[in-house]
Amino acid sequence: MRDPRREAIASFVPAAASSLLTVALSVSVLLSASAFRLSSPMIEGMPSISLSFYVDGTAAFFMLIIGLVSASVSIYSLGYAGSYSGKHSIKVLGSMLNLFVLSMVLVTATNNAFSFLLFWELMSLVSFILVVYEHEKEANLRSGITYLIMTHIGTALITAAFLVLYFQTGSLSFDSFRSAAGHLAPFTKDLVFVLALVGFGTKAGLVPMHIWLPRAHPSAPSNVSALMSGVMLKVGIYGLVRVTLDFVAPSTPADAWLGLLMVVAGSSSALVGVLYASVEHDIKRALAYHSVENIGIIVLGLGLSVVFMSFGLESLAALALLASMYHSLNHAVFKGLLFMGAGSVLMRTGTADMNQMGGLVKKMPWTSLFFLIGSIAIAGLPPLNGFISEWLTMQALLSSSQVPNVVLQLSIGFASIAFALTLGLASATFVKLFGISFLSRPRSKAAEDATEAPRSMLAGMTIAGSLCVVLGALPFVATSTIASAFGFDMGLVSTYAPFGPLTVGYAAGGLKSASSLSMPTVVLLVGSVGAALLGFVAVAGFGRKTTTRRYTTWEGGFGALDERTEYTATSLSQPIRTVFKSFFRPRTEVDRKYHSDSNKLTKRSVTVTTETREIFEDQLYSPATRAVVAVLDRVRRIQTGKINSYLLYVMIATILLLALVVFQP
Repeated sequence: MRDPRREAIASFVPAAASSLLTVALSVSVLLSASAFRLSSPMIEGMPSISLSFYVDGTAAFFMLIIGLVSASVSIYSLGYAGSYSGKHSIKVLGSMLNLFVLSMVLVTATNNAFSFLLFWELMSLVSFILVVYEHEKEANLRSGITYLIMTHIGTALITAAFLVLYFQTGSLSFDSFRSAAGHLAPFTKDLVFVLALVGFGTKAGLVPMHIWLPRAHPSAPSNVSALMSGVMLKVGIYGLVRVTLDFVAPSTPADAWLGLLMVVAGSSSALVGVLYASVEHDIKRALAYHSVENIGIIVLGLGLSVVFMSFGLESLAALALLASMYHSLNHAVFKGLLFMGAGSVLMRTGTADMNQMGGLVKKMPWTSLFFLIGSIAIAGLPPLNGFISEWLTMQALLSSSQVPNVVLQLSIGFASIAFALTLGLASATFVKLFGISFLSRPRSKAAEDATEAPRSMLAGMTIAGSLCVVLGALPFVATSTIASAFGFDMGLVSTYAPFGPLTVGYAAGGLKSASSLSMPTVVLLVGSVGAALLGFVAVAGFGRKTTTRRYTTWEGGFGALDERTEYTATSLSQPIRTVFKSFFRPRTEVDRKYHSDSNKLTKRSVTVTTETREIFEDQLYSPATRAVVAVLDRVRRIQTGKINSYLLYVMIATILLLALVVFQP
């Protein structure tokens, strides 16, 4: 007889161990500042078809992200896998998760276009299997097919970018791509960049290629969602960073439009993602849309770096790149934490609908605490990690006045407005997510009967939550790591004093004045919170027991107050839906039921249903799908089922090929 616990241990302990080894490898590369190389023997006659690995600082940084999040998720999975006991194979989940982590590590470590695409395809196929893990649900199958189609469109574009570079260099080696970066024709450089931006942007979830993301994450198991959102999206960012900084290497003002394109794409993705997240009542779909938002912030910072780099503003380029990569690390940590928290709630309540939750802070206090930490971090509030990277991004945006181009200054100015609006909406959204899900009264029997998550799940969340605190309280840990990974020329200043300045910038080149962060307020805030907690513990432990007295509050004519009078996720986001109704295009249906058909004066109940439409699906993908289906319906007519017709097709093709050979110049 199968033992689910033993299956979970055999599946996820190796994943945790290998993730820690990945962290050790990446740290050793970053500390030694020397790259790691490994190549397989070349195939005779096909030198490009070989496996080649090269772990430099850039690869090591992203491998560090993969290892940290995968380790915490693997420990979390020891308990989470129990929810599938007797329903689905834990062995399949564990083996696919191990292979998923391995494929992501191999993608970042490879140094050859052939092996890159090989491992990229492996990563895509394994993640597809994990998305449809609960394959008995039709919605999951639809989500998986959408994801598979979109990821292969992205793969096709990435392959095209590599082929363009191959035709220029005659090799599939990334070393040859780097060597040719300064000699590419402007059109070739632009073509490679656009293909890579759309291809890798599809995997990362940039708007408008993001439609797979809010479908796949709710369908996948929550531990897989934590890996896909926290880590796999960063593999897409890794590919974009590698192509942009290594293979394209913008260095002239003519290249500034490449950065501007990323700034526009990033700021648009950030705003669109947070708008859709703000009106969602499914907790996992809301977190998925927030991944679109945060990927947009990362690409925005990377685009700013390219703009500054194009005009020779090295200090500002370093600041923007620092902000982008810092946010990549931060997002991996707090989004992994949030998806693990959502998975704990889903496991104990059986629902992802926030309107069916409530009161979980008393039933699941540790899960509530970790979800609160993740919410504060992703909202960009001090003293947690999201604040530092978003503050650096804002500093880079405000420094755009040094760009000697008015059009670029105005464009980045509009991006700054979008970024500021994004931050405000993100805070409002997570007030809704945490408040509706964990506070107030339970809105369902499942929420009322919920219990705390298993210890292994809490242990995984503890690791991610601790990283959120460390990366926020000690930002020099991340900034020095990023500086080492990307080879910044200037020394990184990272000093911390209880009431002194905390500098996260370069001391030279005028960057210090642009990005010095004075932290007395933050330190006082942390101290105040600590003092308050100590006071609470002292009162709770040594104070006298008090008598509880209950009084009836004013009930506004509703009778006894209960969960029906509370705000729901839908009602709390109604003002945002109203303000941005031209974007959401909501449809509202009102169902009125009366006590009798003859009496239309007294209503028995009124049900209001509000549906928000996905504008990109309605206006872009649905028309495109209908057009493709119409074309294929016409093409299908040639499939007559008659052998004579097929012989005719073969003869026509043969004649055309002969004509091509005879009349070629």
